[in-house]
Amino acid sequence: MSPRLKVLISAYACEPNKGSEPEVGWQWALQMARFHDVTVLTRTNNRAVIEAGLRALPPGQPVPSFEYHDEATRALRWKKKLGATTAYYILWQKSAHAVVADLVRSRRPDLLHHVTFAGYRYCTAIWGHGVPCIWGPIGGMESIPWRLLPWRYPRAWLIEAIRNANNIVQATPFHILPARANLSTAILVSTPETQRAFTALDVETELMPTIGLHCDEIPVAPRPVPRGPLRLLFVGQIILLKGVDLLLHALQQSGSNAQLTLIGDGTFLASAKVLAARLGLGTQVHFAGRLPREKTLHEYRGHDVFIFPSLHDSGGFAVLEAMANELPVICLDCGGPAMSVNGSCGFRVPLRTRGQVISDLAVAISFYDGHREEVLAHGAAARTRVRENYDWDRKGEAMNAVYQRAMEPRVSRRRALHFRGVGLSLIVLFLIGALGFLTLRELKKSAFQIVNDTLPGLSAAGSANSTLDQGFNRTLLFILSEDPEERRRYRDEIRDFAQETTNYLQSYQQSIYEPDDRQNFGRWIDRRRTYNAIREKLFVLIEANQREEALHLYRKTLLPAFAEYKSAGEAILKYNIEQGETRGRKIIRLSILTQVVVAMLAVVLFVAGFVIGFFK
Repeated sequence: MSPRLKVLISAYACEPNKGSEPEVGWQWALQMARFHDVTVLTRTNNRAVIEAGLRALPPGQPVPSFEYHDEATRALRWKKKLGATTAYYILWQKSAHAVVADLVRSRRPDLLHHVTFAGYRYCTAIWGHGVPCIWGPIGGMESIPWRLLPWRYPRAWLIEAIRNANNIVQATPFHILPARANLSTAILVSTPETQRAFTALDVETELMPTIGLHCDEIPVAPRPVPRGPLRLLFVGQIILLKGVDLLLHALQQSGSNAQLTLIGDGTFLASAKVLAARLGLGTQVHFAGRLPREKTLHEYRGHDVFIFPSLHDSGGFAVLEAMANELPVICLDCGGPAMSVNGSCGFRVPLRTRGQVISDLAVAISFYDGHREEVLAHGAAARTRVRENYDWDRKGEAMNAVYQRAMEPRVSRRRALHFRGVGLSLIVLFLIGALGFLTLRELKKSAFQIVNDTLPGLSAAGSANSTLDQGFNRTLLFILSEDPEERRRYRDEIRDFAQETTNYLQSYQQSIYEPDDRQNFGRWIDRRRTYNAIREKLFVLIEANQREEALHLYRKTLLPAFAEYKSAGEAILKYNIEQGETRGRKIIRLSILTQVVVAMLAVVLFVAGFVIGFFK
């Protein structure tokens, strides 16, 4: 006979006859009290219901003792006012750590066990006390496949996409799962998806469903072969992740006259009613709303098949109730329901594309509609499966075996590092470095263009335009002057300005990198060549004392040529100014973008560090 241990169970949610997590906490506490001296740490808020439940137990049944703890009254008020159950739960676990420490010192338990909440995401009060501890059964690693996310409903899509991403991040080798695994002596997981996440980290776990029931408390009577329209039942929240939209489409696609009852309410209820009407299912679908538990249990007996296409569900208590009531089950091949249902008692639909999932659900509905004897056979097998695998008394025996193994000496073989994780981290770091390199390269390229193209171009073009203006002014003075010596001086100045213009143009040509700039420059040179040729003719006329002809040439030909020459030069200036503004704005945009990205990374790192520290 195994030794009787002193066990401290942490069960934040623990209430009899409440269902879901509270029922899980209550049942595990009662079961383990059969084999060990159990103390349960739970919420003070649960005290009245627990004490009433203890009084209702049969005489002589072993019962645990209870210790109660809650946060300050102000925190409770905020929890109720804002519905901040998760935040309050985390605060409760952190403050309960000190309570557990006191109980460890005073009662010296042999083993600590965290039961509820049954999710991997949150810290627990049992870690770090130097006592062997069991974590679970836990779940939560079930994610909706990306191809099945509800794209038509953006809010739900965003929530589920964030949850998927969170599961990926928290399962990395340097995040939550491996850290918490190293704090636990034994880990129980409630779904294959959660087990695979631990296995990928080389962490050993044991698969054990969180939920259970007492089959003997659900009496059954012989069922006749179903006649008339097949009666389908769904019990649960009417929300997208429960696959209600898939269910309605499948019913329509099945082509049967099956009648579907949906018990429950939720955020998708109004949309589900609209969808049912749009699909022409108004007479086949009945939305019963939320019903009292007793009435819900009665409804199982009035239906033929239970259908539960939840996209991620660690437990699926309604599935067990349906199976115990001899209903075959149609579900998706994921989470807790997929563990409960096998080929002898229902259909597990593979997670393929949305269209394929709907088609497979429709096929399952059609099968039971056309094979009424199989409804009875699968229903009977469903109850047998629940009795053999989910009855609380059997589960208590299995958990007792886990307690005994947890007390055996063992050497941890968990690796501190995971090579695939290191590789993934290096890839992420490389991508971050590559992004930074490309950003800096673009900044350097834009700065190079400004320093080696735009600024020299502006300087040379501006100087060239200035000297050509000076040369043109001297040309007019040359025409008007009657003093030979003065005309000679003006002629020399004109040639000097022309040479300076040539020098500036040659300098500008060296800073040309763009085709548009080269085309503008070529036009400027052509206009200059035309202008210079006309000006030389004018010089010849002046030297031959043909002043009237020279003035006529000046007005009719040289002035228009100069205007085109000047316009081409101003086009060069305008082009360079625009290029400078464009490149400057690009640098500003890249700088701002870099600042924003760096700030966002800083915020993400801060939040990640805070969350890691807070959750630990």
